[in-house]
Amino acid sequence: MCQYVGISYVECGHVRFQLHCFCRKMLNQLQRINDPEEREQYDLPFDPDQAQCEPYALFDENGRPVTRHGPGSGNVLSWVFNLSETCHECEVIAADQEQRQNEYLGNEG
Repeated sequence: MCQYVGISYVECGHVRFQLHCFCRKMLNQLQRINDPEEREQYDLPFDPDQAQCEPYALFDENGRPVTRHGPGSGNVLSWVFNLSETCHECEVIAADQEQRQNEYLGNEG
């Protein structure tokens, strides 16, 4: 089972996951890709075929991550709560909106 670190952005409420370590099935797939004989094949599928390789965690009714560990609690080893920043996606959206507003105001004058 792959394991992750969860990042909770309190400002915007989004959650992102960073891979902490990958499982044996994922390692086997990566080794196949790095094998020159395997790589010479026309279509080299990358398919670990493991639902456990996707990040999963428990959340409470308010959408906050549950940080206790135990059976069935997920494959997120730890949580980082970012209190001062929004996620990258929200930053890009805000910058795009600001650019559009500046272009609109610049075209008006």
